[in-house]
Amino acid sequence: MPFAVAVAVVFGLSGGPTSAAPAGWDHPGYDAEDSYYNPGESVINASTIAKLTKKWSVALRKHDGSCGGFGAPMVAGGRVVATDQLGISAFQALTGAPAWRFSWEDPGDSDTAVLAASGNTVIATNGDCNSNSDPDGRLVALDLATGKVRWRVESDMPIYTVVVDKGMIVVSGESPSDEKAVVAYRVSDGKQAWKKVDYEGSSVSANGYVLVNKGNTTSALSVTTGAALWTKPALWQAKAATPAADRFLVTNGAAMSAIKAATGAVMWTAPNKASELLATDGRRIYRMDDHTAEALDINSGRSLWSRGLPAEGAQPIRAGGLLYTGGPALSPTSGAVITQSKFLAGHQIPTGGRLYTVNQGVLSGFAP
Repeated sequence: MPFAVAVAVVFGLSGGPTSAAPAGWDHPGYDAEDSYYNPGESVINASTIAKLTKKWSVALRKHDGSCGGFGAPMVAGGRVVATDQLGISAFQALTGAPAWRFSWEDPGDSDTAVLAASGNTVIATNGDCNSNSDPDGRLVALDLATGKVRWRVESDMPIYTVVVDKGMIVVSGESPSDEKAVVAYRVSDGKQAWKKVDYEGSSVSANGYVLVNKGNTTSALSVTTGAALWTKPALWQAKAATPAADRFLVTNGAAMSAIKAATGAVMWTAPNKASELLATDGRRIYRMDDHTAEALDINSGRSLWSRGLPAEGAQPIRAGGLLYTGGPALSPTSGAVITQSKFLAGHQIPTGGRLYTVNQGVLSGFAP
């Protein structure tokens, strides 16, 4: 399988991030818990969101025939890091100035990478696009400041889930030619730490524990050792964990449940509330269901409010007293629409007093 070009293109004379670096968003869902809740954001709020103006904008690299695309950006160490159709590009978070670019050897056989940061290391996981019977996966570690490759691993198994936590990368996958497995690698050197065959993983960690499935059971495994904390006779798929990492939000068919992370005990079950698009601030759960945003009580699963949206809802995000929906910003407590000058489209990341968006191959930074 073609792998990655080992040399990154670095721009500028200084490889270090700016000293006035914004706060970060260094996992797909803000944190390893996939909560999509940024408690540190305060600049962009109900009184300032209507004042957002575009501070910079850059076109991400495009390539005819690429099977990769434009995912949600990641923010860490003064960089905004985004996928494009050739690989991965990083920019200065405050100015949009290019920092470095990393290219796949064969963009026509490299799908969109999932990005996360651990310290000053960017972890990118993806796979090939052109094999249904024997697809492969890959993990690449890049220096956050320069984009230079630190290590890379080629996986015979495709990668369908990934989570980065506690200095570990935990992935899972399977194919007609590859046994189902959950595998952990060290961020420091890419060496395999442990492997569990016949298990299926998730992309959620609650303070260093991930939920995995084997048959009709679910276990919580330590990301560092692979040791089981508990096992229950239930088939739960983790969709998020609370910011405090005290409970997992899981689905089983059409139902959503909250379970205690430490014991697996079920706290409540809400029928017909399963969703792939969840966020939680530890007080409420926010879910999308087609054109409707809904909030549930974290302690009971009871519906608190619902709001119809003008278009299909996107991944909900909580930050700065706002609930981002991919359309109108809402009040997280009541679901009321917050007045804003216009709805911003595309992937949205609010952090450090900035709102970063990727929309149709364009990365932009907004601020009040």
